Amino acid sequence: MWDSEQKQSGLEEEAPRCLVCESPSAETVYRITRFRVLRCAACSVVYLWPLLTEEEVQELFSGLYTSGEGSVPELRDYYGFCYEDDPQNPLVQLYESWLARLEREREPGRLLDVGCGTGLFLAVARRRGWETFGVDECPEALAHARDHFGLQVWEGSFDELGLEGKTFDAITLWDIIEHARAPVDLLCGIRARLSPDGLVGLSTPNRRSVLDVVAGALYRLSGGRLTTPLEKFYIEQHFLYFDPETLASTLARADLQLVAQARELTDLRRLHLSPAKRMVLETLFAAARVTGLENRLFALARAA
Repeated sequence: MWDSEQKQSGLEEEAPRCLVCESPSAETVYRITRFRVLRCAACSVVYLWPLLTEEEVQELFSGLYTSGEGSVPELRDYYGFCYEDDPQNPLVQLYESWLARLEREREPGRLLDVGCGTGLFLAVARRRGWETFGVDECPEALAHARDHFGLQVWEGSFDELGLEGKTFDAITLWDIIEHARAPVDLLCGIRARLSPDGLVGLSTPNRRSVLDVVAGALYRLSGGRLTTPLEKFYIEQHFLYFDPETLASTLARADLQLVAQARELTDLRRLHLSPAKRMVLETLFAAARVTGLENRLFALARAA
């Protein structure tokens, strides 16, 4: 059945395999337009299958940074907040809060941001006394980091950097790990580049969220026909979805130990929403605060 679906879609034809533990055993949680949402039977990580190609991902991010166009219209303005270091910018406010948590664990030093995009996080970190470096694969975003913020950034993937002998006091991956095809290898490489007592900071969607609970209930009540709400949460460039336990266990596979973990909510100021949709999300997010079903995870870790 899965083989015939693959051939009809024109997507990858190999059998599903967990991106974290490589187990071929998985159960289907949802079937959405182009993908299945699978839960690994061995490590419980949730992942999409099949994956976009690297070329498709690069094209997608080029569009998100330049025009805001993507598969989720509500994210049309999301990347527009990545360009200006303005204290009123909700993304700047979020970065300030993340840096404050990081600085409670160690004082500013050398910081590498993996997936730095336009460099806004690095610009905020530099203001707070960090010596900043970044890497990203999107040339349009990096042009802004260099030309607007004057940052030292490299184009390419983290594993292409050739950082032998260089270490950092903090390495951050904001909304990066969910895009990784080999997350444990990525985390192992990052741990190898940490200075003694260095920290890893990361953020990622929370699989155990109010969005999944409500959208999943609608999916099941409709006999699998109502998939639109799920496709606002399970989006094609997010290959992996963690909950607090699976995120901790994935970090442990790379010999990284949690220092802190917190649940957070997406700032609705960054979303392009009709009044009705905004009201619905405000109601859901209010319920999430009470039930612990926030849609985002923040974590700090260090070498075990």
